[in-house]
Amino acid sequence: MTIQDLGSIGELIAAIATVATLVYLAIQIRQNTAQQKLDAYVSVQHGQNSVVDLLRDPDLIRAYALTAEHGSDAAPEDRGRAINFVLQYLNHFQIVHDLYVDGIIKDERYELWKGFAVAVVAPPGILDWWHRESGRMAFTPEVRALIEHRLEDKDNPPVPISEMWSIHNAKSWE
Repeated sequence: MTIQDLGSIGELIAAIATVATLVYLAIQIRQNTAQQKLDAYVSVQHGQNSVVDLLRDPDLIRAYALTAEHGSDAAPEDRGRAINFVLQYLNHFQIVHDLYVDGIIKDERYELWKGFAVAVVAPPGILDWWHRESGRMAFTPEVRALIEHRLEDKDNPPVPISEMWSIHNAKSWE
C-alpha cells in the first residue's frame, strides 16, 4: 500500500466522520428546538396560571364584575383593579399570540386563549374602556385587530365572561 492509498483511506474516514458529525448535530438541534418549544409552552401555562390565580381574590372578582357591568360609573378603585386585571391578562395573551405566530403554540390551544381574551374585553363596561379610553393602545396592532375583529363579529358575537360565569356578573355582587 502506497502513501497515496493511505491518504485516500484517510480522506474516506474523514468524510464519514464529517457526515456522522453532521447527522449528530442535526439530531441535537432538533432535540434542542423541541425542548425550547416545550419550555415556552410550559412558561405560557405558568403565566396563564398566575393571571388566573389573581381571580382567587374576591375583591378583584367583584371589581371586575361591577366594572364589566357599569363601566365608568363603577367606583374608581374597582375600575382600577378591573382594568389592571384586563391589562395583565391581555399582556399574557400578547405573549401567547407571539408564540403562536412563531409556531410554538398549536391552533386549538391558541383559539382557546384568544376566546378567553375576547371574553374578558367583551362586557359593556370593559368594552367601553377598550374603545373610549383607548385601552387597546397597550397592545400590538395585530392583537388589537384580532380582538376587535372578533368583538365586531355580528354572526357569531363573543360571549362576555360576565355571561359565561355568574361569579363575574355584577348581579352576583350587588
